[in-house]
Amino acid sequence: MSLIQRWLSRSRVRDAKKRLAEETSAKCYLALAHEHARLGQMADVKSVCEEALAVFPAHPELQRMCDRAQAILLEDRTRRLTSELRDAPRPALYRELAELFLGGGRLDRAEETAEAWFASTQDPAALLLRFQARLQRFTADKRRDDARACFEWLDQAEKLLARDERPLRLRLELLCSIGAWRDARKIVGQLLELAPGDPALEARFRTYNSLAEKAPTVDAALREIERTGALASERAAAPVPQNSNARAIRPTLQALAAEASVEAALYERGATALVQGTKGATAERCARSVREIVHKSRTLVRRLGLGAPVEIELETTLTSLFVVPTDAGCAAIACEQPTIPARLRASVLELAGSGADASTEEPA
Repeated sequence: MSLIQRWLSRSRVRDAKKRLAEETSAKCYLALAHEHARLGQMADVKSVCEEALAVFPAHPELQRMCDRAQAILLEDRTRRLTSELRDAPRPALYRELAELFLGGGRLDRAEETAEAWFASTQDPAALLLRFQARLQRFTADKRRDDARACFEWLDQAEKLLARDERPLRLRLELLCSIGAWRDARKIVGQLLELAPGDPALEARFRTYNSLAEKAPTVDAALREIERTGALASERAAAPVPQNSNARAIRPTLQALAAEASVEAALYERGATALVQGTKGATAERCARSVREIVHKSRTLVRRLGLGAPVEIELETTLTSLFVVPTDAGCAAIACEQPTIPARLRASVLELAGSGADASTEEPA
């Protein structure tokens, strides 16, 4: 930008400020932010947008501009830190860069930076930051391997940070999230040795002690989380499906299986699977396949950040499969035609959300 253009832009900034003083509106705030953006003053853009959002909360264009300015500022600071680390690596720079990546949701880069930080300095704080990045990934994806990596890094950190509460509290956070209450009770006991008489820790010890008797092991808890796609706290908070129109499952499955094009109709809930249309080993194989399809689909959409699958439909050269996984149960139908009729799809949807108790039925 030439000197004259810069001078004109600064003049426009002054004019935009005067208009804003005369009329406090989102439009005037946006005009001022745009003028600062012309000059490349991203910090001023962010400041103006934050001030505007305090007056006009949730304004979409102001929020987008604020987020964009923040992203540019972070990217600029990231480039500077990366350049400084190449010239003169030191712990403070590693920490700031890793925290920037972590705060921006760039978990892979945060882990890579923390790994390089630890390799360069053997600073145990790098292990704790790497743990935090992988913990966020575990919370999103629910993969056992991520949780196991977190425990390994905490083991290393505890050896390097003797009588330090930080790795113990992070371990406690992870154990509570998976519902491993016996191990959580043990960690609270260790924390009480470091802070005797702490009322908050004593209260937590009593709480975990009451939960410990029926608590799963760490491995069992991680397997359950990977299977269900929900942390212990999420399962506890999930509402129990209720429906006054609940009806028997078997008659519905039999009616579906009686259709000419239907090869099999299935309902699963927990460890119980009811199958009509096939028998014996074929029925068992069908139930296992549907369970695996639902599990893989849930894992995939979690990794992609898409929420939870509502309907799953597969088409092959020989048959088509329609699966509806819900909190109440999972219903599925396999047909000998490429397109499943709407009325059959409606029956499967109704069955999946019926809330019927499969435990009262005998497996088919």
